[in-house]
Amino acid sequence: MNKKFEKITTYLVLFLLVYGIYQLDIDQLWSIQINWFSYLAFAIFFCYLIFSLKKAAKQQDLQKKK
Repeated sequence: MNKKFEKITTYLVLFLLVYGIYQLDIDQLWSIQINWFSYLAFAIFFCYLIFSLKKAAKQQDLQKKK
């Protein structure tokens, strides 16, 4: 169950990132009012990336101790 939840979460985060990039208005790149969803999607992706890297490092440390 846990692996399935992680896989679904990963796909959702990646979907948000791609959709956020698609919705990005490059002509008004720094406008938060227009591009708020794109910035939010990038922030969610960045937080999930950090979480995943920490989790992978923790698992690697546990494997090295065995």
